[in-house]
Amino acid sequence: MPTAIDKRRYQRILVPSGHAILARCHLNGRRFDGIVTVIGLGGMFVRTRESLPPGTILQIALTDPIVSFDSECAVRDCTQTGIGLEIVSIEPAAQRKLRFLLEQLKR
Repeated sequence: MPTAIDKRRYQRILVPSGHAILARCHLNGRRFDGIVTVIGLGGMFVRTRESLPPGTILQIALTDPIVSFDSECAVRDCTQTGIGLEIVSIEPAAQRKLRFLLEQLKR
């Protein structure tokens, strides 16, 4: 049986249990929260009860015990347990914070 090829450009990191990254999502005046369970330079999976159609663009504010930063994301997938987001815009300072966070999570 053939195996699926992972076409992602960036490594994904499973957020360790006990380490909470809060995602505060903003969409046209509407706000909802979730918890990031997988994250990488290209995006993340946010556990939430919200359902959004693929292609929806929203602002995300991530808050972590280590760093906090904002980015603009697009919904790529929606499941019963959350939404898969692709980072489509991130300021250089926020990207440095994200890289630092990823390094800390790898330890």
